[in-house]
Amino acid sequence: MDENLQNIWILGSSATVVALAVLQIIDLALTLLHSLQERKGQLWRYFGAIAGVKIPDAFGQISFFGGLTFALWIVGVLGIAGTVLWQTPLAFGCLGAIIGCRLSDGWFSHIALNNAGFLPNPGLSSVPLYFAEVVLLLVVFYPTIRTQTFSVLIGFVIGALAFYSVIPGLKLVGRLVFQPIAPWRAGSPQPEW
Repeated sequence: MDENLQNIWILGSSATVVALAVLQIIDLALTLLHSLQERKGQLWRYFGAIAGVKIPDAFGQISFFGGLTFALWIVGVLGIAGTVLWQTPLAFGCLGAIIGCRLSDGWFSHIALNNAGFLPNPGLSSVPLYFAEVVLLLVVFYPTIRTQTFSVLIGFVIGALAFYSVIPGLKLVGRLVFQPIAPWRAGSPQPEW
């Protein structure tokens, strides 16, 4: 494996375990930090209000905090550690997915909604850290991205679509699952329930 690492990341084979541990800890910690901010701001209520549905707190805690955090941790471990240790198309796809998730989440779930007037946006303050991680992953894993472009791109598209589709998905099927409410109008205070 060591002789192949120069084709995987720019760090080569020196201090592989330490570098990998640092990258992985950064990824896991950023996911947790962002998720805790979203939990504190009750992101499920925020999204539900925009989509015009009342998402129960228990469902929001389980899916938007617990489920999403766990899913992003799995994708992050498979994408970062998997790319270095196993070097498989699944790992390369997960590397692309974590990059796509970070960009799409930051833009569609936070920046675009904040700029549209849906204030305050839970989790917005940690978005710059997400974008910094994207730059770090693009630089560190440039050799993989260059040589495994198809797998990374497929993962990127899946990760980006996962976050892009949250609000449209809630608008489309949310009323079939959750109690309908009047949608939040941009620029007005967030509805209470």
